[in-house]
Amino acid sequence: MIAKASALLIPVFLLMAAPAPAEIAIAPPETKLPERERFVFRVKWLGMSVGEITATINGIKKINGRDAYALEASAKTNGLLAAVYPVNDRYVSYMDTEKLYTLRHEVYRREGRYKKDAVTNFDQAAGMAYFVNFLDGSKKTVEIPPGVQDPLTAAYYFRMIPVELGRKVEFKVYNNERVYDLFGVADDMRFIRLSRLGRRAAFHIQPYARLEGDVVKRGRASGYFSCDSKRVPLAVSVRGPVFTEVTGYLAGED
Repeated sequence: MIAKASALLIPVFLLMAAPAPAEIAIAPPETKLPERERFVFRVKWLGMSVGEITATINGIKKINGRDAYALEASAKTNGLLAAVYPVNDRYVSYMDTEKLYTLRHEVYRREGRYKKDAVTNFDQAAGMAYFVNFLDGSKKTVEIPPGVQDPLTAAYYFRMIPVELGRKVEFKVYNNERVYDLFGVADDMRFIRLSRLGRRAAFHIQPYARLEGDVVKRGRASGYFSCDSKRVPLAVSVRGPVFTEVTGYLAGED
């Protein structure tokens, strides 16, 4: 399995020989996020550069009386794809700094002619999520399990939980008014060399999702994270159900 996942990532960074166990280890994670952080990822589709993803932590804000990390991710296409199918998406989440779960998730999507402006507020104590679509006025209330994440906070939460080679990690994620079981196993460690950032020790993980007990089979994703305590996302590969391959790699951080 790892050989197949690695092959997808070769176009955007070089994989080095897998190290001996004594050379590399997954460090215990940080238990808090920095108040300020910015990652920039270059995105390729079928080997062509098509856009950029920026992920930031923009300080701590009060949400419903709770201190929360203000998280934001934006995705934009460029070049020819921007002319053919422009994408300008922005996602904003607020993650409780103590409990490390989502309090609010905002979606602003512009993909071709498709538009979506929506917000979900989470009452974790009551176990309820309240969704509002600002474009058509629709609303929905969804029951949620304790400690649920949204798609954006899930990525940051993963950076703060223990990971061991061969041991499963699992937590629940709310997305599109449904709750998924997200799980995966770290199955490889090696040194990788990013074209702009040099050599990093990294581990590989391939996540899966279950919905109502059934594994979601649409598409496949895998990624590499740094083995240090910051657990920096270094590269990701996503394959869609119909011959679609998108890869992204870290091009800058501050």
